[in-house]
Amino acid sequence: MYLAGLEDDYEHDGRVITQILAGPNGALSGPGVTALGACYKQLNSSVGQFANYTLQADTKAIESSSPGDLQYRNTDRALAGLEKVRDALALRIKAQLEAAAFGDQPVFAAGAETLACQAVIKSAAILAHTA
Repeated sequence: MYLAGLEDDYEHDGRVITQILAGPNGALSGPGVTALGACYKQLNSSVGQFANYTLQADTKAIESSSPGDLQYRNTDRALAGLEKVRDALALRIKAQLEAAAFGDQPVFAAGAETLACQAVIKSAAILAHTA
C-alpha cells in the first residue's frame, strides 16, 4: 500500500519496513522510528522474541509437577498480565507507525515507546527463565 501510494480506511496488521523505505517519508525517518518498528516486530510477531519467551514459559509450566499445579496457575496469571500489557502497547505502537507511514505524522517519544517495548519482552524472557 505504501509503495503504491494507495490509501484505505483500516489499520494494517503489518508495518512499513522503515529500514528500507524511510527516505521518501520524513515521519518514518524520524529519530528512533526504525528501532521502534523493529521492537514492535519482536513484540507482535508470532515468531518474535515475545512469542518465543511466552511459549517457553507456558511449556515449562505445563510440564511442571508442582503441588496443585501451582507453577502452572502462577505462570498462567503472569502470562495473562503480560498479554494485556503487550496488547495495549502493540496497539499504541501500531497506530503511531500507521500514522507515520500513511499520514506523515511524526512519532513522538519513539525512544520511550521502544524502551517500554523492550521491557515487556524482557519481562517475558524473565518469566521463561524462572517458570
